[in-house]
This record gives sequence, C-alpha cells and structure tokens, in this order.
Amino acid sequence: MKRLLLLFALLFAFSFDSLACTSAIVAPTRSSEGVPLLWKHRDNAKYTNTRIEYISDGTYSYTAVVPNNENYAKGVYAGVNEMGLGIMSTATKNLPESTPEEYKACTLRRMRGGAMWNGLRECATIDEFEELLKTTKRSRRSHSNFGVGDATGAVAYFEVWDVGYRRYDVSESGNNGFDVRSNFSHAGVPTKIGASKRRYDLIMREMKEHHGEFSPKDFIGYSRSYNSIKYGDVLDLEKRYYCSNHTVPRASTVGSFVIVCDGKNPRMLVMNGHSVSSLAVPVYVRAKENIPECVHGDAMRLLSNDFRTKAYTKIAKKTLLNKELIRQVLEVKQPKVKMPSEMPKNIRAFNAKIDKTFTKHEMRVRKVLSKF
Repeated sequence: MKRLLLLFALLFAFSFDSLACTSAIVAPTRSSEGVPLLWKHRDNAKYTNTRIEYISDGTYSYTAVVPNNENYAKGVYAGVNEMGLGIMSTATKNLPESTPEEYKACTLRRMRGGAMWNGLRECATIDEFEELLKTTKRSRRSHSNFGVGDATGAVAYFEVWDVGYRRYDVSESGNNGFDVRSNFSHAGVPTKIGASKRRYDLIMREMKEHHGEFSPKDFIGYSRSYNSIKYGDVLDLEKRYYCSNHTVPRASTVGSFVIVCDGKNPRMLVMNGHSVSSLAVPVYVRAKENIPECVHGDAMRLLSNDFRTKAYTKIAKKTLLNKELIRQVLEVKQPKVKMPSEMPKNIRAFNAKIDKTFTKHEMRVRKVLSKF
C-alpha cells in the first residue's frame, strides 16, 4: 500500500510539473561558455519538493533535478549527462491531441519513464534524442517543449505531443542565436496560446536587447526580476495585486537551472527553491555524488518555502504581494559564487565552501523574513 501511495504521489507530481515554466536556449556563438546553454525557470504550485541528484542507471550517468523521495530516478525535471547532453522542458497547452482511436492505432512503442529520463541516460547527442522521439509515443495528454543541447554545439526545441513532434533548431528562430518557450508551442493551435505569451514576450524582449554573449548568471537575473511587458516592474505598482502571468518569478516558483552542455565539463548553475530567496550554486556531473548539501538536501528548499509563505497571499483568484519584503530580500547582497569551467580539483572543499556561503546567505534572508 505504501508503495502504491508513493507511486500515485509521483505520478501526481509529473502531471503538474512545468505548469508555468519559462525557458530559453542559447547557441555556442552567443554563450559565454562557448557551448549551448539551457535555462529553465521552474514553476509548480503542487510539487515543490525536489533535490539535485547524481544518477547512474543507464548507458550514461547524469546530474538532474529530481523528486525528493526514494523513487526519484524516473522523475527528472532538468539535467545534463556525462557526455554534455542537457535537457529541460516546459509544459504546453496548445499542441494537437490524438483521439483514443488514433493513439491506439499508432504502431510506435510506448515510452516508459519520460523523455528526459530516457534521453539523459541513453543519448549522447541531440540527434540521438530525436531518434528516441521518432521511435516512441508518449502517454496521452503528455505535451511538452523540450530544450535540448549537446557538446557538438547543436541546440533545439522539440515540441512533443503524444504521437508526434516538431524540431526547431535555434538557427530557425531568427533571433541571432537564441530561442524562448513558455507554455505554448509554435506548432500548436494559435487560438490556444494562453496567458504565458506574456512571459514569452518579456524574455524575448530582454534577450533581444542584450548585447554580446549570455552568461549563466544573466538567466539567474531574469529569474529574479519582477519586470513585465504591460506594467514594467510590478514591485513599483501601488496596488498589492500581482498579475502572476506577467512576470517570471511567481508564487509557484520552485527553482531556476542553467545547464552548460560542455562535453569536457558538463555542469549546471542551480537554485533549488524560489529564485528570490535562493542562491545560485554550481554542480558538476563529473563530481558524481559530491554535490553541495544546500541543493542536495533540504536547506535551500525550506528557506524558499518560508519566503513564499510570507511573500505571497492568495485571496480568491488574486495573489497579493508583500512588496516590501520582496524588495528587502532582493537587496540582500548575493555572495559571489564562481562556476569554473574546469571542475575544481578538490571538489569536496569547493562544495564545503559553497555550503558555508549559503548558510550565511540564509541567515541574512531569514533576518529579513523575521521582520514580517
């Protein structure tokens, strides 16, 4: 019975994942790291309990964002493997859906365990990931925009529905080396795009106005900004009402992850919690189980939960902001945590220093929270 309940909880989490995520992909020519970058700002109002884990259960080992429970292996939300293949996703609401008859008639084998889990453990390149999509069908109502990059420099979005997909290489976007997705697909029905277009337009504008290369920390900046297309900075509005679909950070924000698709040193810059209260820290695939405890354990996530409780109040269908609290937390100086392109030789000491830095950061944030 316990096992059944755990499985149900896991499936429940999968069904709600990425409900309001924002993402971007960057070609090597626009990347400060010289390799593709993938950014996922994760939102999930139903399931916030995740951790960063090193997994070796297939052809390739990988480091990923997973559910914080015993049966975590197949529940991947974003990650990068030892070959430099990175994958992340956003849910999408406007892709075609087959009828029960069409789904049953499809002769492709059914995918078990999810595209990210299968891709990270069995694929070394973006073309191998595409071959996986060509030969499988997904569970019905399972629609996603997958951002994928590899060590060869290839990077693309795959808009995937139950029995089909459409690939969009970054060169097709016409945006000089980058592309963006929120919760709709270009291959989908235009009349069903929805409110997430506001976040799509916002990040498109921000990235088009950016000059030169994009760094992982640029995307952490997007994850911490309350800018909007319609209202400007919503923290400057007099009303406490918060238009949650207009900005990237939301009451449902539970993480921000930048994947560096480097074949020599695959890595991620991660915030395992709300992007305003958290600290961005590096995680290296080749470090294996040596992961900073603040993101492998509960510390950053629990701080995030406490911040979210005081920063956002839900009344009927409105979300109210404690704008003064958010301003003060944003003013807490972010410690300088470097992500070397080469994994530090003494990774244990490097991670210990990160955990010590986070502990100091947590104390400063909690000092602000205690005032409210």
